[in-house]
Order: sequence, then C-alpha cells, then structure tokens
Amino acid sequence: MNDHISPRLAAMRDALVADVDATATATATATASPPARRRRRPTRGTVITVAAAFLAGSAVTGGITAAALPATDQDAVLETALATSTRYQVEEGNHATLLGTPAFAVTRGEGSFPLGTRPDGADRVTLTWECLEPGTFTIRVDGTTVDSAACTPTSTKDQVTVLGSRWGMYPAPGSGGATVSVSGEGSARYAVWASWAKSASIARPSAQQRAETADGKVTLDEYTAAFNRLQACLAQAGQSMGTVPLSWYADGAWTSRPTGTGPWYLYSTPSEGSETFDTQCYPREFGDVDAVWQDEHPMPEDPPVQPAAG
Repeated sequence: MNDHISPRLAAMRDALVADVDATATATATATASPPARRRRRPTRGTVITVAAAFLAGSAVTGGITAAALPATDQDAVLETALATSTRYQVEEGNHATLLGTPAFAVTRGEGSFPLGTRPDGADRVTLTWECLEPGTFTIRVDGTTVDSAACTPTSTKDQVTVLGSRWGMYPAPGSGGATVSVSGEGSARYAVWASWAKSASIARPSAQQRAETADGKVTLDEYTAAFNRLQACLAQAGQSMGTVPLSWYADGAWTSRPTGTGPWYLYSTPSEGSETFDTQCYPREFGDVDAVWQDEHPMPEDPPVQPAAG
C-alpha cells in the first residue's frame, strides 16, 4: 500500500511481518541458519504492526495488553500500540524519520485530523489506522484517497493473528499543512495515529546497472556482475557478505549444480547496518537487475531454505 519507497525497502515489509509475528508469539529462536532467499515485494494489503501484540494480548517483552488495564486507559494503550507500530515501520523498515507532533483519535463515522505546521524536511505523511468495530473505511490525505478497505477488529483464532490495522506512508501535499480524514461506515469505531515524516535518501541506480537493464532483460553475466558490485559496496562499508554461490532448484531441493530452475543468489540481509544495504548498495548496484531477473526466473513458492551441499 506504499508505492513511494524503493522496491527493496518495500520488500523488507515481508521480512518485518515475520519478525513482528515471531516476537508477538514469543516463538522466535536464534539460529545460525544459512542465507535465505530475498523475499518478494508483498501486496499493497500487507500490514506491518506491533499493535496486534498489544490488542490481541500476545506476549511482548515489556508490553502490556489492553485487557490488563481499566477501561479508562484503553485509548492510551491503543495510542501507544499504534505509535509503536508506526515508528517501527517508518524507522526500522524504511529508515525514515518521524517529525512533528502526531495526531491521534478514537472515534466513529467521519473524522478529520490536522497535522499542524509542516516541520522542516517533512516530505511524507505516515499513518496507522485500526478498526475497533467491523466496517468499511476510507482514508484520505488532504482529500486524496490513500486507503479504502472493509475491516474487522484484530483477533486471534487458532493461534493466528488477524490484523485489523493498516499502515502507510504517502507523499505530503506540496506545501503547508496536511489533514488526514477518515470516513467510517455507519457508527463503526476506529482509531488513527498520524504524523509527518522525512523519507530516507535512496541512491540512484549506477551507470552500470542502468546499462544492464536498458533493454528490459538481464543476462546471467549481468546478474552476476551486479551482485558482485553489491558485495563490493557492502564490503567497502564494512559489511562483508562472505562467499555467496549461485544456487539452482531441482527435484525439491537447492543445489550448486546447474540443473533445474534458476539460478539465484541466496543471501540474507544484514541484521546490523541495514540502512547501508537498503538505501545505498542495493538500489545503486543490484535492485533493478534483481527485479528483472526475478521476473524472468520466478522462484518456487515455498522452497527449502537450506541449499543442498554440493
């Protein structure tokens, strides 16, 4: 639901879903697993939110649930949850910066939420909204529709959390202030948390990468050359990826032999210093090449993570 950030940053949302879900259910385990394939860009409906952990009563270290507090404190818990969710997505997922004083409200029907004076450098409006009762909701930024969806409140069924909140970051109006407005169906209650933000500076594709994608196709030599530049860029920043061989997929398993479908470079993104990867090295040296190659060589939907030896 956010088409105004780099493809690589958008793809991170899929990985962040797994991270948040693992934390919320307290089932995450630390492993020294081999590099995993890069996840594809998720759909516009993808939702990243820590709020589900608060609202569904999941176990989050240091967190509290709405059910644990008196009714008069419900809105305060909800505000904390949506603020935490939005900050996580904006700062960790997109390396952007929250600015100004946020707007928060719990209401029903039509709602209008001015963000006030635009802080210096603000070029985005970010918001997370949560439906508290079933309904159809339309969200606008200065009159432009940015989201519209039927929604049911966050719930947990069979240990699966179904989220009732959605996040987005959108270009700010040309100048002056901005107003987030929500149209809720009937009397359905909802909450909205919104703020100004400053987007990360994303590197432009290098001359080499532009040449490799100019014809809309990518050869294996071009794919390999672009990946080598990605590795060199990260190594220069002190984030070596180590040795990453090409991998093929055949007979239900990964192999280093040129057989089956592929090949692809299977690698993990860095757990530290990811900003360099996401905003500099990947978009400059590999992002566009990778996208074309993935389109031309789609991976199996759910292949084993562990490449086969040999």
